[in-house]
Formats: sequence, structure tokens, C-alpha cells
Amino acid sequence: MRIRKFTAAAALAVAALGVIESSAVAAPQPATDTANAVPESSRGVDQGIGYLVHRDGKTLAAEITGGTFDITEDGIHVVSGDGTLVADIPQAFRVGEHVFTLTPRVDANSTKLVADVAAQDIGYWRKTSPRQRSIEAGVAIGGAVGALTGIIAGMVIGIAAGGLLIPISLPMGLLGGLLGGMALGGAAGAAVPNSDVPDQWGYQEECEYVGEHRICW
Repeated sequence: MRIRKFTAAAALAVAALGVIESSAVAAPQPATDTANAVPESSRGVDQGIGYLVHRDGKTLAAEITGGTFDITEDGIHVVSGDGTLVADIPQAFRVGEHVFTLTPRVDANSTKLVADVAAQDIGYWRKTSPRQRSIEAGVAIGGAVGALTGIIAGMVIGIAAGGLLIPISLPMGLLGGLLGGMALGGAAGAAVPNSDVPDQWGYQEECEYVGEHRICW
């Protein structure tokens, strides 16, 4: 974030983060500790500019005296009465895998700014039962163990053939071990006596891992 040392700009950014923490994921998520910790309003005077920043739902507002707001392609500028650029605030925030954008607008005098915060979800909330969680845990553990076993078996077969079959045996061992492990793990998880009654909310991210990269949609 490009925020110069200016309390009003910092307060606006903190208020935006409070909105972000409240709207980062879909309902019925309870209010997060971060959102509760961020004050809903802040006021003061800094460098001769008075400010009042407050948030309401997914909207935040800031009013200043002794200066004006200027919205550009680069961000939101805070300009003092003599035309000096005091601070600039980006219109996009990144928090982990989430990107949040501000859609700011100012009044005719350019002394009041109102911005809606758009949060992009990367998943959804769902309610799961103990049996479902047991099956999912079995699939995850079985898949990991099976993939590792398949890799080792593929390497052994490839080396036994003089190394010529490694390009074939390694991916086949990985795929076979992964699928077999997931099937066995899921069956083992389903065999554990558990209730089928949904009793716990969980957030399901719609992501895939490709190497060290995490791709969400």
C-alpha cells in the first residue's frame, strides 16, 4: 500500500481493512476478530487537515477540512490547501489471496469521499457432517500416502529397467498411487462410525495447487 505518513490516509486504509475483514468471505461467517478490533470511526487533525473517517457495512466515508480529495488512475490523493500532495491511497488492496477494490466518489467540494469496497470470494460456506469430514480426511491422507508410494514404486521400476522407463513409470506410479490412495482412504473414512447429521460450518476454497502456486477461481 502506498500511504505516506498521514493519519487521515492511514485511518481510511484501516477502515477499508475493517470492511475487508467483514466481507472477505460469504455468509454465514461470524464477524472476525480483526473486523471487531478495527474502530468504526476515527477523527483527528494532522498537518493542518482535520478528518473524520467512518465505515458502515461495505461502505466507508472520509470527510476532511483544510484539504481536498483528488481521484486519479493511480489512487486517491489527499491535497492540502496550498496544493501540496499530502498522501495517496491505492484503490486496490491485496490481503493474502484476496484482492479488494475501492470505487470512490467525492462530493462537489472534493472534501468528502465515499467508497464502496468490493470483495471477491474464492470459495463458499458449507455445512458438513462428521462422516463427511471423516471421508474427506481419509481421501486427503490416502491420496498423499498413495502418491508417495506410487512415486517410489515408479522409480524402482524405472531404475530396474536401466532408467529407460522412468519417464513412463514415474507419472504412472504417481497417478495410480494417488487415485488408489484416495479411494482406499475415502473408504476407510466412511467405515468409521460417525453421524450423517450436518453440524459444522466450514469454508471451502475453490483452489488448486500447481507446484508452489495456488490458483483460485
